[in-house]
This record gives sequence, structure tokens and C-alpha cells, in this order.
Amino acid sequence: MMVAHSRPLLEMLLQLLIFCFPALGFSSDRYFYQDIFNSNGNGEIHFKGVKLRVDSSQPSVYALRGSKTILSCQYWYEPELTSPRKVRVKWSWLPAVGGHETDVLVAIGPNSRSFGDFKGRVHLPQYSPGDASLVMTELQLNDTGRYRCEVIDGVEDESATVDLELRGAVFPYQPRHGRYNMTYHEAQQVCVEQDSTLATFEQLFQAWEEGLNWCNAGWLADGTVQYPITQPRMPCGGPGLGPGVRSYGRRHRQLHRYDVFCISSSLQGKVFYLQRTHKLNFTEAQQACFDEGAQIAKVGQLYAAWRFMGLDRCDAGWLADGSVRYPITKPRRNCGPMEAGVRSFGFAPPHQRHGVYCYSAVVVFPYQPRRGRYNLTYHEAQQVCVEQDSTLATYEQLFQAWKEGLNWCNAGWLADGTVQYPITRPRNPCGGPGLGPGIRSYGTRHRQLERYDVFCSSSPIRGKVFYLQPAHKLNLTEAREACFDEGAQIAKVGQLYVAWRFMGLDRCDPGWLADGSVRYPITKPRRNCGPMEAGVHSFGFAPPHQKHGVYCYTEGMQ
Repeated sequence: MMVAHSRPLLEMLLQLLIFCFPALGFSSDRYFYQDIFNSNGNGEIHFKGVKLRVDSSQPSVYALRGSKTILSCQYWYEPELTSPRKVRVKWSWLPAVGGHETDVLVAIGPNSRSFGDFKGRVHLPQYSPGDASLVMTELQLNDTGRYRCEVIDGVEDESATVDLELRGAVFPYQPRHGRYNMTYHEAQQVCVEQDSTLATFEQLFQAWEEGLNWCNAGWLADGTVQYPITQPRMPCGGPGLGPGVRSYGRRHRQLHRYDVFCISSSLQGKVFYLQRTHKLNFTEAQQACFDEGAQIAKVGQLYAAWRFMGLDRCDAGWLADGSVRYPITKPRRNCGPMEAGVRSFGFAPPHQRHGVYCYSAVVVFPYQPRRGRYNLTYHEAQQVCVEQDSTLATYEQLFQAWKEGLNWCNAGWLADGTVQYPITRPRNPCGGPGLGPGIRSYGTRHRQLERYDVFCSSSPIRGKVFYLQPAHKLNLTEAREACFDEGAQIAKVGQLYVAWRFMGLDRCDPGWLADGSVRYPITKPRRNCGPMEAGVHSFGFAPPHQKHGVYCYTEGMQ
């Protein structure tokens, strides 16, 4: 009897499993979604006649590198429901260069998780029900692309897309070895080396509308090869064709070779022409910038300084790739063609003598001394920054850091004698949630009588910060000696911040610094390495007898 009934019983069990498992709601991103949260008490999720709607009020967003932006996404029900429902929100990204759609962020209620290079740079505002907008900070050049906002409520699944374009200066680039010499992937790499990225068709079209006229065809992000013509002529398609963007269509990314169109967006620092009593060869030019606490500028940085900062110099100067160029915003006699742009003399022999364009950038960080919060007069704050290989930050530098995501609730001195602090996520007690994001100000304070923390700024260093891997952990005295034995010195806080910001230093290992604090730099947030956001994480000031690793600093050009 048992054998006779085993087959029907097995079939019944299999049908039950097939019926039940979809309700568990496991997704490909390993988030668990339980429909019972939205149940009406009878396990019914889909209400007859109710539709989930998703839309974006701004399907295209334009921003600058390093800035903060919001990709709009709203959802609602038709007809409107009387009580809120818990939904799953998923943002994904299709890069402008093509490829597969990748996950950016997944959220269920207040819980969220970000992925890949977006970790620590994205979150949902959650200001009101129905708002699934994506807040992005510290925008990067390769963030350009199409973003999909997907809202899932039980069996209802609707989405909307938002295109993100970075505004910038589009420029043609040809390498030292001559015209039409780069595959697609070599073109990608060349743009990165010049602090830029491959331009999209939309960006090239915008540049053409603004007057870009170039007869050599170049790669674009989508794998097409095109070039912009505002003044038709031979051999650029001939005078019979009207102005426009000429296209060769899609080309083979490995076999075909062309020039490239790159785009550079806003700068994190400053480009300047180094005034010297005599001209320099290429090696001397590199050293001269280094001696100024800077580095020789890249082509993309010069274009960005010309476009966004109005840099105008009728002086040809070396750049990092060995080319000689100069930027003109106000055309005039004896300064080349009578039109604005970045002029080029091409690649000069390294022994030739020219001026040089240098690039200097800063990173802003809050600092609190060992004796605790709000303990520095203005002059003590100045001295503290100097001790950390930095200087008092200006309001403009703090504002830029806020735009890039700096969120700090303690007020600190700035160079002009004001006391301020940056808030990207309003909350109590940081002015309260009723105030929007921004720079909170206490105004100008008495420099001798009042005490606060401080915001310091550091420029690119002339040496290298490294984590010393000892066989065993060290107390503070041993840490100083260990760095000395390596021909180095224990690193300062400002040096660690610069190494994190400009050199990509990423170590999940707490280490001693010169002021007795213990910190570690994270550029790629991950589990078991502190908060899921990039930054220099701190354990504060440890007792000198405690054992930790150590970060050392050695002088010399990189």
C-alpha cells in the first residue's frame, strides 16, 4: 500500500515546493524580499485595479566631476492607497561605453546596500513616501551613462531611466607617435592618462554646437568614430556637405586605429603657469613643479582650467605628456589664431626649453586635538594644521569639499576667522532636519577668546606614504623607530589624507601617525573595514603603549 501511494505523494510535495518557493522572493543580488510585509492579512499582495507607477521628473541630468547630484525617481499608486507599503528599490547603471547593466544600490525600507565603485557615494534621501531618488556624491568622469530606477511591490515591477551626462571640456587628442594610431582600448587609456575620459556623442555634439571644429576622426565612448566640422572644407568631407558631426559609424575596437575625443570636467585643484627667470627642459620642468609642492599638469587639466576657470596665458608650457600648449580665453594679436582655445605646438624634443604648467590640488579634513572637542583658538588651530603638513582651509575649499560629500557636525576655524561646518545629511543636533544641506556658519569669532575645532587643507605631497608591515604590532615609540629604520619618518595626518585622496592609498590596517592618533585610509569601502564610505577612518588618540601598525612617509618624487 505504501509503495502504491508514494508516487502521488511525491508529486504533491513537488507541486507544493514549486508553489511556495517563489513567495520567498530571493533576488539575484542576494536580497531577501518577503511579500508578507505588504499583505492585507490574507496573504493577498496584488490589489485588483491598483497600479504601481514609476517616473522621473528629470530624465536627463547634467553635472560636473566632483559634484553632488540627484537622479529623480518617484513612485505612486493609482488609485491612491490609504496606507504606505514597503517596497524594494533597485538602481542599476548602463555605462556610456557600453557593456552590461550593473547594480548601483538596493534598498528595502531604511536598509540599503551599494555596490562596486558606488560604495559610499550613493544613498536614497528618503525624505517622503514615494521618493526613490538616488543621491550621488563625488561624481567621477566614468559615471556617465543610463541609470534605471526599479520599484518592486509584490508582483508589481515598474521602472524609469535617467541619463547622467558630465559637462566638461571636450578635446581631440593625438599621441606622440602620430595620427590614427590608437585602438579603442588604447584611446580609453590615453584619456585616463590625461585626467579625462572618452567623450560621448552627446558631449561631442554639444562641443560642436559651441564651435569645436576638427578634421581628424576620433573614437567616442560608444565605439563609433566621428569628428565635428563647423567650417566645411576639403578634405573634411568636402565643402558640399553642411556643418555637422561626421561619422564613420562603429569600427572594430581591436583592429581599427584613429585619434580620440576626450572630455575633462571640473578640477579638484588649480592649474598655474610657473613663472621662472629662464626656460626649462622637460626634466627641469617636472622638477620645478615638484619643488612648488605641485606636479606637472596633464592635458585634460589644462583644458578644464581654460574652460571652467578662465585660465588665459600667452605662454607656451610643458605638460605631463611632453606636449607644449597654452590656453587662450581672450584672443589677441601675437597669441595664435583669433579664437579661444588651447593652442598646441605638438610634442617637443625633451631638451627644448619652454615654460611649464603645474597642477596643485587640496584635500580638506576636520581636525580635533588630543585634549578634545572645541579646544583650539584661531592661532592654535593655525599651528595644528602646520604640524599636520597642511594649512587652514578657506571657505571656498570647504564648500568644494561639501559638494564632494564632506559631512561633519563639529564646527571648525577657517582661514578667514569664521567658524563653520559642512552638512550633507541634515539631522539633530547638526542644525536639525528642518534645515537643508549646506555650510552652517557661526560667523566671525574672537580669535583669542573662543575655541573650536579646525578644518585643514593639504596639497599633493612630494613623497610617499606607505604602511609598514611589521612582524608584530608596535607601540608609538617603536612605530617612530621602525619608520626611521626604513629611512622614513612617521606620517602626519595631512600626508595620509593626501595619499588617500590623490594616490589612491587603500589599507584596512589601522596605523600610528605622528600626532599619536590611529587611522587608516579606505578608497574602496568593504565589509569589516569600518563605515561603508570612502575616507580616512580614525580610532582617535590611542594610549602610547597600545600596539598597532604604522604609516610612514619618505621624501622624493613619485
